[in-house]
Amino acid sequence: MAGENATTAGIAWQKMVEDEHAQSDRIREEAPSDDFWRPVAHRFVPPKKGESTPDDTVKKLAGLISPSDSVLDVGAGGGRLAVPLAQYCSHATAVEPSEAMREQLVATANAWDVTNLDVVASTWEDAVVDPHDLVVCAHVVYTVTGIEGFVRKLVEHVRKRVALVSFERPASATYLPLWSYVHGEERIELPTLPQIELLLSEMSINYEKLFLKEWISRPFASREQALVECQARLFVIPGSEKSEKLEAVLEDSLEVVDGGFRLKWAEPHRPLIVTWNV
Repeated sequence: MAGENATTAGIAWQKMVEDEHAQSDRIREEAPSDDFWRPVAHRFVPPKKGESTPDDTVKKLAGLISPSDSVLDVGAGGGRLAVPLAQYCSHATAVEPSEAMREQLVATANAWDVTNLDVVASTWEDAVVDPHDLVVCAHVVYTVTGIEGFVRKLVEHVRKRVALVSFERPASATYLPLWSYVHGEERIELPTLPQIELLLSEMSINYEKLFLKEWISRPFASREQALVECQARLFVIPGSEKSEKLEAVLEDSLEVVDGGFRLKWAEPHRPLIVTWNV
């Protein structure tokens, strides 16, 4: 779907993504992994069934459907939304290209005893699925170059309502101070909510915003896990000079919290749902 953007907002969006990707390719110390998400896929699952969570996304999305509806989750990750939402609808489909994410998703669905969920191993651009009543796409569009075609396909595969879940700032914002210290340059940021709103307006899509509760990411279980995940986020390899810089700065940047460690400057995520009827 790259190259299909025609609006001013879509063209600007594509440039932001391409510039960010070019910086990543220039900085990374080894060839890209076959599955970038493997070191962090465990972070994209819902809590154990019955456990409470400060994230009210599932509750808000469940309010948009009835028990007879179907739900399509585009870029479902480890099932953080698809698995619990399957309990509120007749059938759910999860489209997810990452093998590591799909492994987490299937394991979580089994742990939740969810049997009305199908998993499609594909990018959204290549996915072949039927229309569903609600199409959900949470924290996926940030890296999409052909964003207009991506959004049009969402609309083509929904019967009732589309729901984009987005942060006000990039999900990777927590890692930005580490980036400048380790790489010696500022990180180019991806498009988020302001760009989504401009794009939808120029595509003549009349949307509304549903604000969600702020929540903060689960802590790193250990200092070792923090290092591994930060290495993946910053594209550095273990044992390199930049990895040693990262390890050194993490010594002073991690604080002990309930359940493990967190970067001292980490702020809560501020998510919301951008949604419209068709």
